[in-house]
Amino acid sequence: MQSMPVRTSSSRAALLPKGLSGLLMLLALVLASLFWVSNSVLTERYTLQLAERAFVRSALQAGRIAEALRGATVTVSLMGRDATLVAALSGDSSQLAALPEHLVALQRETRLHALQVLDGEGVQRAAAPPATPPLAPDLAAATRRASTFTAPKDGPGGGTGALLFGQTIAGTTAAGLELDLGTLIVTVDISDLLSAWSQQGDQMLITSPGGRVELASRPLWQGAEIDTLIPAQTDGPVPWQQVIDGVEYLALSRPIGFRDWRMTYLAATGDLEDRVNSVLALEVTFFATLAALIFFVTARRAARESTRMRSESSNLRELNARLTREIEERSRVERSLQEAERSLEQSSKLAALGQMSAAVAHELNQPLAAMKTYIAGAQLLLRRNRTEEAVTSFQRVDDLITRMNALTQQLKSFSRKGGQDLVQVDLRQVVTEALAIMAPQVGQQGVTITKLMPSDPIFVLGDPLRLEQIFINLLRNALDALRGHEAPVITIELFRGEALARVQVRDNGPGIEGDQLQLFEPFYTTKSAGDGVGLGLAISAQIARDLDGTLRGRNATEGGAVFELELPLSGGTT
Repeated sequence: MQSMPVRTSSSRAALLPKGLSGLLMLLALVLASLFWVSNSVLTERYTLQLAERAFVRSALQAGRIAEALRGATVTVSLMGRDATLVAALSGDSSQLAALPEHLVALQRETRLHALQVLDGEGVQRAAAPPATPPLAPDLAAATRRASTFTAPKDGPGGGTGALLFGQTIAGTTAAGLELDLGTLIVTVDISDLLSAWSQQGDQMLITSPGGRVELASRPLWQGAEIDTLIPAQTDGPVPWQQVIDGVEYLALSRPIGFRDWRMTYLAATGDLEDRVNSVLALEVTFFATLAALIFFVTARRAARESTRMRSESSNLRELNARLTREIEERSRVERSLQEAERSLEQSSKLAALGQMSAAVAHELNQPLAAMKTYIAGAQLLLRRNRTEEAVTSFQRVDDLITRMNALTQQLKSFSRKGGQDLVQVDLRQVVTEALAIMAPQVGQQGVTITKLMPSDPIFVLGDPLRLEQIFINLLRNALDALRGHEAPVITIELFRGEALARVQVRDNGPGIEGDQLQLFEPFYTTKSAGDGVGLGLAISAQIARDLDGTLRGRNATEGGAVFELELPLSGGTT
């Protein structure tokens, strides 16, 4: 019998490396393809970014240099017409003597690097600063041919960072002919601008129409011909590759808007490869880290689970200890709270007692003032043997005493709602009684009272005495506001609505001062010390709330204060 072949462990071990090698080769091929695609995409992307940056930076720098050159041209043109310069070169000896000082003042005012005045023969007559050396003969002669040119390295302004602007100083003869008197040479130092180019990594060339490099970010390029540096140039916004002194650049040429001068912006491409390699290195690092992370996660899963269990146990112990401390703290806080509540209760009792005392003094003040007036009147009537009228005054005093007794019984309504029975009351009668009590004070101040009340009764449910308290307090506030007023007037109006009765007490005084939201708070007052304690409106508002009504205060549009009391109608007719 033929036996079947059996695959041993050694044969399986031989097959495993072969399969693993194929997998590794496939993975290497995928990674190589990925890196090749990344290299192509990143190179194209970074090249495009560099071109966009070159376009933006060249536009910005071209605008800056053009602005500086045009500004200098305008300044030189205006200074060439200076009357002092014309007079000095025309032969005025006094102006010629003052020319150096005048030139220094111009240089300080315009903040230019240097100013020089040459006569018609090219001889320097004045300079600012005074130590500025005269121009070389060839530069002096050049002012007859061009108005803008680059100074030599050993010339005024330090060489490559200076431009010379020439302006003819012209005069007029007696016959009206224009006469060439001399030349004004202005040195503009733009070394700061060139230094900024180098610090920002910008490489730029500024060329005149003849192709000469007038300004350059590198001193070696200054004065060279552009064709020797860049043999093939392309106009327009499309950049091109260019190699200068062994360095590869992305070049871009554009006009700067000054006398047909042009700017060539050079962006070095040397860092493109470094940037691409950096990203590729990051990709390699990422995949290596990912592989290591997968291995680490697999190897440490059990260890993390064990650590988690130990951490949870530790957290539970810590939580139990914290709960124990919180329970103890809560117990201590509760004991402190109970002690504070007992202290607050005692303080509230004392405050209520003081508030009630102040309320009693406030509410008894009006009857006492009226009693004083009636007693004084009765004494006067007795001296004049008008006994019957004196008896009437004493009767009014007796009524006020009765009222004071009732007030002391009802002042508890300020702290809690009253428990007395309510009756049907005619508001017209209440207003009349309150005016009768306040009549002495009204007469003393000469206040005119205007009443606008309907002929029919207006019934509400309430206590006549407590309602009188409201109107007495409102009248007293109005009298205090009208103190010293030339023509004081208090207007009282009663209105009957569908469900509410409304009473308005209006004065023509200065109006409500201070915070209107605090008007009805206890002990809030705008009166001076001794004139009130700020309880009248608070007591009145409390009485209105006890009767399901409201009391409001505001300033009238035409001036003065208005207080409105609204109470529900009782629906009665008798």
